[in-house]
Order: sequence, then C-alpha cells, then structure tokens
Amino acid sequence: MANRKKLYYPENQIIRNQFTQGGEWMTIDDWNEYIGFYHSYTNGETFTEKEWNPIKSRKLVPYKKREESYFKYLELTQYTVVNNQKEKLLGPVDFSKYQAPRAVKRTPDQIEQKNGIMTRYFVYKRNEQNRVFFEIAKSQSENFDLDNEGINQYLYGLVEIPWKIDGPEFDVRKDGLLVTPGIVETNQRIVDRFSKKFPILKTILTNPREHSKYDR
Repeated sequence: MANRKKLYYPENQIIRNQFTQGGEWMTIDDWNEYIGFYHSYTNGETFTEKEWNPIKSRKLVPYKKREESYFKYLELTQYTVVNNQKEKLLGPVDFSKYQAPRAVKRTPDQIEQKNGIMTRYFVYKRNEQNRVFFEIAKSQSENFDLDNEGINQYLYGLVEIPWKIDGPEFDVRKDGLLVTPGIVETNQRIVDRFSKKFPILKTILTNPREHSKYDR
C-alpha cells in the first residue's frame, strides 16, 4: 500500500490507464522493474494500477538498471521510512562533515583488563562488507551514528565483537560439562558466530589468544 502526497486530485491532474512493457518504471519498495498498467499525476507522482487503489497501488520511480549494491546505497543515503513507506529525504546529507574511519590495533583498557573481556569495534563498507572490514578505536565508535559527524554511517556499518582476554587458555570441563570457558575456544566460538554474517572475519581474527597472557 502506498500514500499519495495529496488525498484528492482533480480530474485534470490525473492521467489514468497507462501501460508499460518495461524499461520505464520500477517499484520503489523493492526496486524491481514494473510491467503493467499504471497511472500518474501532473505533479510527477506515479503508481501502479489503472487508477488509484488505496490497497493495491504501489509507488513507481523511473527505471534504472543498476547493481543491487547501488539501490542499497540509495536507501542509506537518499531515502527514509515514514509510516511504513519509503520516502525520499528532503535535504541532502553533508558528507564533507564526516571523517574517514581509521584502522587501528586497539589494546584493552584498564576496565577491560579487570573484567577479562574487551569489546572490539570493526567497520565494514556496506556494499563491500566482505572485502573492506577493519578494526577501529573505541573513540571512533562512540559517535558513529551521529548525523554529519564521525564516521559516515551511510557508507559504513559498525559491528561490536566481544573478546575474551583472561581466564584459562582452554575450556575447563568436568564430566563432559563446561565449567570455565577458555580463552582460545571462547574466542573461536565468537569468530565462528560472527563469521556467519561476515566470512572475512576468519581471515582477520586468526589469533584467538590475542591480547591475553598466552599471546606469545
């Protein structure tokens, strides 16, 4: 279901019963090429169906043949969701105010050392998440989701990964039951879990003893 900019349009502003065989329009909700009947209005709004149907009509935009990553980028930079409907942003995003993420090899702070676990922060490029993926400092992660400052969240995503740095080197078990999680196997389980979404992690976090006393 779509919404029009105005509830009522006079007859002289409606162009009904049009048909496209493809290559002209695409549905904005899923970016798929549209073939079939449509209608439009003199203000530029275009919808599926021969005439307005508040249940069936879907909003159309000019067709573009692009890779899927292109439309994902559009959704992140030029569209928002209002009342369960995708809408184009009214104003541009000022990309000049964003800072590029900086790759670091961070170390645990005093609190993390005391707790025996640290949080590691990684950014990935949204349209290349299994190619551009690296660790950043905690300070850069803190303003990640602020508009017009910090890391450009429209281009990059952030993932926080827990990392065990204290305890026994390996799992301690008794009668087959896990008593105390070990550093090596705990971190390996963490890598395996996050790698389901980001396979590149297995090529980055290859040392499960990292930041612990067993890392020699």
